[in-house]
Amino acid sequence: MLNILKASLKSLDDSFMLSYKQVKNETEKLNTALNNLNIDHSTAKLSKSEVTEIADKIEKLSIKNEYKLSLLKDFPEYFNSIKYKKK
Repeated sequence: MLNILKASLKSLDDSFMLSYKQVKNETEKLNTALNNLNIDHSTAKLSKSEVTEIADKIEKLSIKNEYKLSLLKDFPEYFNSIKYKKK
């Protein structure tokens, strides 16, 4: 199950360079993988390195997401400043 989760995180990371639709699709796949992850009934023990690796990937994706959102927020201001400089 962790392999599916890791693959979903990798696919989501890769989708950030593609379209928003691809990001949305990969986010839904990751959500499904997380919902299917049932730790209570798992007999396998998670190692600290596996948990750390997954947490690091999630943190990097969060940073990428925040960066893209800030670009989208700042773009209209940037566009307006260019527009006014031309006048």
